[in-house]
Amino acid sequence: MQTNPLTDPRSEATRQRLIDTGLMLFGHYGFDGVTTRQLATTAQVNQAAIPYHFGGKEGVYLAIAEQIAASVGPQVNALQKNIHSRLNHEAPQNLLLECTIKLAEIAFTPEHQSSWFIFLTREQFHPTAAFTILQRGFIEPAHQLIGELIAIITKTPINTEENILLTQAYLGPLVGFACGKALLNKRLNWPIELTDIEWRQVIATVAHCSRATIAGLMLNAG
Repeated sequence: MQTNPLTDPRSEATRQRLIDTGLMLFGHYGFDGVTTRQLATTAQVNQAAIPYHFGGKEGVYLAIAEQIAASVGPQVNALQKNIHSRLNHEAPQNLLLECTIKLAEIAFTPEHQSSWFIFLTREQFHPTAAFTILQRGFIEPAHQLIGELIAIITKTPINTEENILLTQAYLGPLVGFACGKALLNKRLNWPIELTDIEWRQVIATVAHCSRATIAGLMLNAG
């Protein structure tokens, strides 16, 4: 008799279903607001699958962070290698603009826009062990890459307080669009779940703001 992969608590399909469901539930209610029973019921799997695959609720939560990092990390690493290979013969301001647009494209991939943004935002306000996974997987490498390019343009040391703060400020438009969809919904009548056309407008706007900021950085650098 063949086992249904969604009812078999040992199957990979069950494990993935718990991760996908957990991403949605934890994003909306936070870690403390979700019970293992609720997680299993919503995922329509046997509750025994949670300890089998993850050891407990915290294991599901960390597995979600690992899945996000595994998806985004290689893209950021590839971008790092590409930019570093061109540093010695291309203008850093051009590389910074290209890097920013690429990070926006990675961040604003349609499948990332709802549950991912909510999960990541919660970790910014209430960091857990999951944030360390996200930070090491792609957040810090992306932040360091932008900071490195800014340091070259401004002719200032990297990894200083000033440079890290300037990097955070430079990335403000990406954060603003990721977290500000409700405002755009009210002011532009855009849907909360933006379409590809609208995200293209967002990325074009991020590029426009980045060009102006880069010009300002170059001007202040003398």
